Amino acid sequence: MSMLPTCAVKSRLTVGNRVTYRPFTASVIGSAMPRFRFGLRARLALGFAVILTLSMSAVALFTGYAANIEVEHLQHEQDRVRSQRIHTALTDYYQSNGGWQGLGRFVFRTGFQSEREIIVQDASGKVIADTRKWEGRGRAREHHWRPIPPEYFTPIFAEGVQVGSVAVATERRGYLVPLPPGSVAILPEEFEPPLDDFAETVQRTLTVVGLGAGAAGVLLVLLFSRRVLRSIGNLTSAARRLGDGDLSSRVPVQGSDEVAELGHAFNNMADALEDSERQRRALVSDVAHELRTPLANIQGHIEAMQDGLMQPSPENLDTVHQQTLHLNHLISDLRLLAETEARELSLSMEPTSVSEIVNEVVESFRPRAEAVSVQLSGQIADGLPIVGMDRLRIQQALGNLLDNAIRHTPPGGVVTVAAGHLDDGIRVEVVDTGSGIPPDALPHVFDRLYRADPSRDRTTGGSGLGLTITRQLVEAQGGTIWAESEPGVGSRFGFDLPAAEH
Repeated sequence: MSMLPTCAVKSRLTVGNRVTYRPFTASVIGSAMPRFRFGLRARLALGFAVILTLSMSAVALFTGYAANIEVEHLQHEQDRVRSQRIHTALTDYYQSNGGWQGLGRFVFRTGFQSEREIIVQDASGKVIADTRKWEGRGRAREHHWRPIPPEYFTPIFAEGVQVGSVAVATERRGYLVPLPPGSVAILPEEFEPPLDDFAETVQRTLTVVGLGAGAAGVLLVLLFSRRVLRSIGNLTSAARRLGDGDLSSRVPVQGSDEVAELGHAFNNMADALEDSERQRRALVSDVAHELRTPLANIQGHIEAMQDGLMQPSPENLDTVHQQTLHLNHLISDLRLLAETEARELSLSMEPTSVSEIVNEVVESFRPRAEAVSVQLSGQIADGLPIVGMDRLRIQQALGNLLDNAIRHTPPGGVVTVAAGHLDDGIRVEVVDTGSGIPPDALPHVFDRLYRADPSRDRTTGGSGLGLTITRQLVEAQGGTIWAESEPGVGSRFGFDLPAAEH
């Protein structure tokens, strides 16, 4: 035993004078999707990568800029403090020695310790000590000298009298750069700025710039995701309206990304729900109309017998009985249709010979065909494969097609049931020489309670559910049902079933 497949989705294809119903599975639907698409995921990944790159670049740029400024500030403060110490040391040297005797070694040692070049002049402006020319340090770097302007020399005072002047230079990028005037502070003692200040400044800059870059990144993400959020908001609003009963609710769709695909899916779902609701209302109306006629006939006959207007003769009772049978047949068809559409119909799938089924159905309908002067014949190809099917349900489906053909074929006409080979299974078809079906009615012949000729009543036209049930029974077993017709020539109904797997 098996149940109706829950993954089947039916598709109707109308080409010319042919309409085909076939089930689609999830794998078929998936294969129809494009293989490559610059979709939402790729765009989000690229957008976030760009935002991250811009944020990191901004942090690196501004942090580097701040670090350069802080390094220059530290160097300036270091030069100022060391120049102050050199100036103070020279003043103390002069006062301690009463002059500049032996100044060369002292200047060289001080310059070496402070990593600065020192040039000292006496009160007359004559250079009396210059670390750049000290012979003990090795080869003099005269090619790196730069002239030191007079304004770069700071006066040295002893007891209120200028006894000399000093210029301090530092080596940067291979050249000696004299320190600008005013580098010497008034404070007698001052320490060089610690490196902790530099670390704190860089950390503070990183924090500020990081917060700014994060805020800018959040703003860019909000701007970038605005369209996606707007589309999702539209979907949410439409879904709420749909849930409140507004089946006409739709969403505008733009683009071809995943959000657009979701919008198309939502609109298709809304179309299906609206169509289903329309069919439900039509079904309720049609079923009520279909039940009203036999019930009214039964009620009329019974009331006439009760009032003595009609005798309970065998003929009258047979009329009531026929109406009751018709009513019971209609209810049975409705129950079967409900089970198939709800995928709750149990199937007994077994390997079966199609030839036997065709012969049995043709022979069972032969007396009825002869009664209305319709020639009925069967054509079965040799060597048909075994097909996995529910025997009783396929008999019922073929019987519905054959019943429909006989009812629509005039006396003297011909109805042929044929079974033949197909690439991956078998094909069974019923061909008649009836009046045919108009082109505008052909796509609807498998719809519930649909009649191509509305003038037919329930006695001559059937319940209108036979072809719908046939379609459901065939598709439940993995088959495809189709119909072809040409007005004035006849119709051809058939279904294809896959061969059984060995």
